[in-house]
Amino acid sequence: TGCGIPKSDFEALKSENKLLKTELAELQMRNEEINYLNKHSQVVLANTELKKLKSSYNGQEYMIKVKLPRGYENGNKTYPVLYVTDAETNFGGITYIVQRLIKDKLIPPLIVVGIAYNTDYKSFYRLRGRDLTPKQYDKLKIGPTGGAEKFCDFLSNELFPFIGENYRVVNNDRAIYGHSYGGLFGSYVLLKRSDLFNKYLLLSPSLWYSNNLMLEEANKSNLNLKSTGLYMASGELEPRIDDLQIEFASVLRNKKLSNLRMKDEVMDNETHRTIFGIGFTNGMRFLYARQKE
Repeated sequence: TGCGIPKSDFEALKSENKLLKTELAELQMRNEEINYLNKHSQVVLANTELKKLKSSYNGQEYMIKVKLPRGYENGNKTYPVLYVTDAETNFGGITYIVQRLIKDKLIPPLIVVGIAYNTDYKSFYRLRGRDLTPKQYDKLKIGPTGGAEKFCDFLSNELFPFIGENYRVVNNDRAIYGHSYGGLFGSYVLLKRSDLFNKYLLLSPSLWYSNNLMLEEANKSNLNLKSTGLYMASGELEPRIDDLQIEFASVLRNKKLSNLRMKDEVMDNETHRTIFGIGFTNGMRFLYARQKE
């Protein structure tokens, strides 16, 4: 070039500059989205509190959403707790269905705790990919993966004690709800950290992750479960997930676990996204059927 810079170095600088411009534009877009969400997220759910809790295990500050049952403030009763992954997007729908089921006396009154990140959509997907996956899997190129064990430590040693100190809970009655990667995470917890929960509601679990890793783990696992409820469902219009869910459930049934009460379903005409309403409703009714008031 005229500046005496070798052409190869000049092209490399141009390429690096282009990449930096792209990254800067993405950061600006994410910042604008966060600002927009902060200005246009003014809906308030009745009997709901927001808390922030930073984890020492992964350095993440979580937004914790707590939905209390009607009448919580009047009395000293303790309540089961439902923990919800992906509460960035699903918390409103979850709490509405829970409220309806309680009103019809199909489930007992309970506390819903949603775990969110309070960030933009792209960052949310990157962070859930980190927290809800059981091992690093670079093939997906979705950002950091394999953070499930640290997320479990956050739940066990930080979130559960925080909820127990601030709310009236039944300490040995904890459920987890997860969809897709959340369902994958729930299957990991069942197999590896079953002390954390006694109820699992897993929809469209991503059991294909890392070459069907959780299916492999289920086959070789010697489970020693306390009294546990498991509900799994997926839609017939997501065949890969259906097939692996059916196989996973079959493996568990063949172990003849006396302490495991389980139901799995493939829902007619449902997709990976539409499974939520009917799957969550059926799952809650199954898991809490013996605790109806």
